[in-house]
Amino acid sequence: MMKMKNWLLAVMVGLSASFGASALASEWKELKVGIEPGYAPFEYKNAKGEIEGFDADVMTEICKKMQAKCIWVEQSFDSLIPALAARKITLIHSSMQITPQREKVLAFSQPIYGIPTQLMARKDSGLLPTAESLKGKRVGALQGSTQETYAKQKWGSNGVTIISYQDQNQTFADLAAGRIDAAIIEKPNGQSGFLSKPAGSNFAFAGPAITDDKALTGEIAIGMRKSDSKLKQAIDTALGELQQDGTIAKLAAKYFKPGEINLNNVKQ
Repeated sequence: MMKMKNWLLAVMVGLSASFGASALASEWKELKVGIEPGYAPFEYKNAKGEIEGFDADVMTEICKKMQAKCIWVEQSFDSLIPALAARKITLIHSSMQITPQREKVLAFSQPIYGIPTQLMARKDSGLLPTAESLKGKRVGALQGSTQETYAKQKWGSNGVTIISYQDQNQTFADLAAGRIDAAIIEKPNGQSGFLSKPAGSNFAFAGPAITDDKALTGEIAIGMRKSDSKLKQAIDTALGELQQDGTIAKLAAKYFKPGEINLNNVKQ
């Protein structure tokens, strides 16, 4: 009898695992994904105008697990949360960090990865990511980002002019043209989107990673409405499967050098 019970338990566990993220697949035929596609290597457009990037690839794999169609809905970063609240999109996956302020209005998936924040400036600038070093300078930041919030709070009140941009590519253009002196940015985006290109050849990361604010060393996750508990369950299940089967690590290797991002709960 005990052997029979153990056998039945094993079968039940196996069946539960086999359903995985597809168990709730019928709930969503499509997922409208809010994304700001000017943020390489996380989300950007290729030469054909197609959405690519690490976040986009991860979301595509999640959609496959849930047997749903991914529909990309392009938004400026600062309009992503309002678009979610207005039900124009189903969720947000656009390199959005978990912060206490955002957790007041969003339900986040389990963390996917963490990324360092750095200052970027001309190689000969001598600048450091401190209010003292940046006093009298103009620093660019993506509007609505944790980097913008940090810069305004830590530097803006100490003689540093913070210039906000809806499009990160405009930040790069103004930095290259000398209209701003520096930019505060997530390291992989700065490397892939600017420093690795001809326009960024005379620029570099200035000083160490910024670590005096937890928000800048936080984790990236998918944002959803608090009322969408079933969706969060399905997303978390899919993410867990992708983390454990090596898919997340494999996708990360396409876009990042070792150590550029911190993967969470991932089978390497």
